[in-house]
Amino acid sequence: MTDFRTFPNAQRPPAVPMQPVIDPAGWAASSLGPVEDWSYSLTQRDQDEVVAAVEAFRRAGLSRVDVGIDNFPLDKFASTLGDVHSELTDGRGMVMLQNFPIDRLDLEGNAIGFMGIGSYLGDRMVQNRHGHVLGHVKDLGLDYSGEGRAYNTRANLRFHADSCDYVALLCLQVSKSGGESRVVSSVTVYNEMLKRRPDLTKVLTEDFYKSLGVDRDKDAKPYYTQPIFMFDQGYFNAAAVGVSIDKAQKIPGVPPLTAAQKEAVQYYRDLVDELAADIPFSPGDVQILNNFVMLHSRREYEDWPEQDRRRHLLRLWIRDDNARPMRDDVRNGRAGAGIQIKGLKPIAPLDAEEVSA
Repeated sequence: MTDFRTFPNAQRPPAVPMQPVIDPAGWAASSLGPVEDWSYSLTQRDQDEVVAAVEAFRRAGLSRVDVGIDNFPLDKFASTLGDVHSELTDGRGMVMLQNFPIDRLDLEGNAIGFMGIGSYLGDRMVQNRHGHVLGHVKDLGLDYSGEGRAYNTRANLRFHADSCDYVALLCLQVSKSGGESRVVSSVTVYNEMLKRRPDLTKVLTEDFYKSLGVDRDKDAKPYYTQPIFMFDQGYFNAAAVGVSIDKAQKIPGVPPLTAAQKEAVQYYRDLVDELAADIPFSPGDVQILNNFVMLHSRREYEDWPEQDRRRHLLRLWIRDDNARPMRDDVRNGRAGAGIQIKGLKPIAPLDAEEVSA
């Protein structure tokens, strides 16, 4: 049997700016092999524990937005989730759980079960201005180039990192074709860029303006600043060169990108695409990524014409105060603390159409 755990033998000497980073999260796509070689498949006992915890939660009559480690008891599987947490923080930075019992649960049961196992990794975070703590990656026919959120389109997505420590996706249904998940190690991107173009790497250690978009308080500044490659307390962390940089260029008061910044951005984007791994999704797969050492995207897809067969992933944003050390402004800012809107009430909708975001 394969083992997803790399953290027991991992080495991570202190990371130094503008020096190669040695980190277990610095894997190459060619080293991964088939998904089964680095995933964990839930056993019958694991499945039984999840289903029993869902049933117990429902009997208690609680609101699904309140699912947590205290009201979602797991036994042996809790130990495995502890290893998942260690792999995210001290190992590869990516875990795939397979064989989640989606066929034994209805939609609400899957939502409760997914949020339940997520609570063993950290605290759920709000993902949009509507207060969703349970997100839905599903095509609603929106325009990615406009104000439509990327996860509600079927477009090919630019590599990005979500505004939390860990992003988790549970696959309920797959598309007719396409839609493969794409993942790349930020550590590997940094090391390769440092080797090829140290001048442009240095540019990415400096601040860039990023747009906050529509998911913010009305009186908040519409942008924030952050480097792409960051070093703190001997740890390397990274952000993405995503669409927020492009959108910030349209905000009054934001200075235009310099020639060096433009070159660094394009070089980075080309390199990320070169180094990425395509990872297929199957129903019952749970992909969990550490956003500060991983980038992810998705290929364009063709969906089924029938509404009840459409590609559908559930999504969690998870904050973990015991995660990798990082700068305080990153930990408590947009990149580490998600959507922060005063008075916003968290909700856990059962489908994307309940509130389009």
